[in-house]
This record gives sequence, structure tokens and C-alpha cells, in this order.
Amino acid sequence: MQDLRSVFHPASVAVTGVSPGSAGERYADHLLNYGYKGDLYPLRPKGGEFRGLKIFPGIKDVPGPVDLAICCIPARHLPALIQDCADKGVKAAVVHTAGFSETGSPQGREMEAEMVRVARAAGLRLIGPNCMGVYCPRSGLSFASEFPVESGRTALICQSGGNSNFLVRAAAERGVRFSKVVSYGNACDINETDLMEYFIQDGETDVIAAYIEGIGDGRRFREVLGRLCAVKPVVILKAGATAAGERAAASHTAALAGSNAAWNALFSQTGAVRADSLDELVDMMVTLRFLPLPPGGKRVAIMGVGGGMSVLATDECERAGFLMPPLDDQVKHSLRKLLASDAGSMLGNPIDFPFWTMTEDQYRDALKAVLTWDGIDLFLYAAPLRQSEMRLADFVPLVDYQLRNVIGAAAGSVRPLAVVINLMGTGQSRLAAAALQQKCYEAGLPTYESTSSALKAIGRLARFHQARPSSQCPRQAGTSRHGNAGHIPDNGVR
Repeated sequence: MQDLRSVFHPASVAVTGVSPGSAGERYADHLLNYGYKGDLYPLRPKGGEFRGLKIFPGIKDVPGPVDLAICCIPARHLPALIQDCADKGVKAAVVHTAGFSETGSPQGREMEAEMVRVARAAGLRLIGPNCMGVYCPRSGLSFASEFPVESGRTALICQSGGNSNFLVRAAAERGVRFSKVVSYGNACDINETDLMEYFIQDGETDVIAAYIEGIGDGRRFREVLGRLCAVKPVVILKAGATAAGERAAASHTAALAGSNAAWNALFSQTGAVRADSLDELVDMMVTLRFLPLPPGGKRVAIMGVGGGMSVLATDECERAGFLMPPLDDQVKHSLRKLLASDAGSMLGNPIDFPFWTMTEDQYRDALKAVLTWDGIDLFLYAAPLRQSEMRLADFVPLVDYQLRNVIGAAAGSVRPLAVVINLMGTGQSRLAAAALQQKCYEAGLPTYESTSSALKAIGRLARFHQARPSSQCPRQAGTSRHGNAGHIPDNGVR
């Protein structure tokens, strides 16, 4: 725990390779832009100045102690740099540089092994190589631009640097904020299991998401994952699930993937939730962040979809294992009282309701009539952009009107409510959707980009809670289920 605390909350950071246009310069920029409050030491052999800070020739020239070193120099120089870090007493290092075991070359494997040997002899912890490193808003650490500066309660463990950039930005656009994100690459030292063990006790994290290509010690991973799932929800995207994907993972991060059947058994035995794509991983982060514990049933009402989409929504409900009960007479009566005519409406389930014919109070009453109906367990509101024949500029205010009333009707409701903002194929609708999503997540409502993705994610959440003891919730301790997860590689080879 203390070793990894130096990774997430360093009192001082040294960044190597800070030359114009380099990765080192970008890292140093990010630290300053995100308000890192500790001592920052940029390094390069020629010295100089960076944004008012003195550049030191090497890490041994830094006048004060260094908790974390971010290493952005060519691979051939890394073993010597790690030795210098060890001599300096650096506690942890992020090795951004690629060119090690993931290349498959003897030279790359030998350089990586030498770094590990030197680091372990000195008690120096390593993240990487071939990684982006750490994003921790609370500490002012970031490895990319356009990440939120606010902290949240979700942690992300990601073996891929590029995927970590996508996942943070995509989830942030829908309201997820992060406690910590780690892109860990080849995992020559600190690996996914170490990080999961840290998050068991991390008081800043409630939910853990992970993108994993392979693991080194299957037995330890299974044991730690079981303990983590007993106290916090965990959702994992396991990449390299096919034979071709396993070969790709090996060339990307030197990962030893393990069989898909073994991973399926592991998910079943530990209670971790499996995602099958990056988009599904984002959907699950959104769902775990915003939806309360679901009730026992799977009865759903869908409103606002339009005629053609109603048929598709009905199919998608059935595929996801949800039921769509027809509205009872009392709810229909309440809705008809608000209508001048049944024309243009569908008072079944899904429900298509002509909101433009009534006042905001009337429309909000219609929403509440459905939301408070005891015949459902979930209310899904669909607000499709570009479904109208109107210009987008004219239609967006109408969608905004709908969502404003949905947010008002949802206030104080005990029934889960989720919002679908469908995109209909134009760049302008993407921008409009982002603004509408923000209004929803600021009001505490999860948003999805399709009915199908919403129901799939919510269905996974329902199964997750059904598999847990009834007294157990994500932030409480409980029991875990262990067993033989099949043959996940137990050697330390990457």
C-alpha cells in the first residue's frame, strides 16, 4: 500500500527527456496544467529552463528527494536511468518508453529484466514499460490533456495506453469522474493484481473498471479479484479472448492471455462483471456510477421513442431479458386526461406521447404517472436526435424540453430512471448530444447512446446484484466465492 501511495500521491516528481516536442515535455506540461502541487523537476542532459523551472542534467543532480520519476528517454538508456533512480532513492518510476519485451526480441527482454533486477534490489517500484502511467486528479497527476480536473470514485486499470485515453474521455463525457487511472503496459513489476489489491483498501475508490490483455500469476489474481469483488463492484474487459487476439496481445504488451473458457469461469466464481467491448466498459462505468441498486424484477417502461423505434425497442428488451408490461387502465386514464386527442400517441408500452401539445406541468404529470406506476421496475426515457424531419437546430430545443421535464419528474423518485440519447449520424448531433448528456449527468441520471446498450448494461448490473448476498452492497464487506477458475497462466512470463 505504501509503495503504491508514492505512485498516486508523490510529494515530488522528476520527468526525464524534457526536450521540445518530446513525450517528456508533454508529461511535464500536463503536470503543470493539472495543478500538481509538489516539487517538479524536469530533466535533460543539456539543462536549460522549462516554463520557469530549472532543467537538471540528470536525476542525481536534483537537489531534493524524488518520489516518482517519469521516464521518457530511448529504451537503450533506461537500465542506466533506473540504476540512477535507485542510487537517488526514488520510490517509484513510470517507464513510458516502449521497445522492451513486447517486441519479442532478446535484447528487449534483457533490458526489461535488467531494469526489474536493479529496481527490486533497491525497493524501487516500476509501472510499465510501454505505458502512459498515472492519472490522479486529487494529486494533479495526468498523462493526457482534456481529462477532468475533478476527482471521482471510479478507478480504471488499463493495460493499453491508447485505450486508457479513450475510456477516460468517453466515460467523463457521460459524467464519470475518476479517483485513479493506471496505464501499466508490460507490467514488468506493478501489475493488475497489485493494483486490485491496493483498491481493496483504497478509501477514495468505490468502483473498479479494468482493461486486461493478460496476467502473470493466475492463482494470485483469482484470489485478489475475489477479495476485491466481495467489497466493491469490478467490471473487466478481457482482451485477447480469441486465438488471433491472444497473438495481438502478446505483440502489444507481451501479455500471456489465458483461455476464454478459463476467464469465463473466473468471472462466474469471483462475481466480476464482464464487458465485451470498450463501449460496453464505458456503459458499465456509467451504470455503476449513477443507477441505484435495482429492484428484483425486470419490468421496464420505455417512453419517447417514436413508432418505428418502438418496435426495435421491444425486440431489444426481450433480447436483454426484460419485460415490457402493457400500461394498466389507471395509467392510461391519467395520460388520456392530459391529451386533447389520442392522435399521434401510443399508450401501450413503449409509450409515444405528444409532449408538444401540453404545458410543462402537464408533461411532467404524464412522466410521473408512468414513473410512479407499481407495474414497472425501471423507466427508460428515449430522446432521439435526428429522428424528426425538422432541422436539428429546431429539434434540439424540443429534446431539451423533454429532458428538462424528465429531470424534474425524476427528482425524488425511488424508481431507477435512465436516458437514451440516440445519435442519428451527423457531427452536429454528436455535439448536441454531449450538451444534453451533461444536463442529465449533472442531475444524477445515466445516459446511453442506444436502447440496446442501456438494457445490456442495466441487465448486467441486475445480474451482478442478484449474485450477491441480499445484505451486501458495493461499499460493504461481504463474502466472496472462490474455486478453480481453470488454467490461467501461473508463471511470471509476460
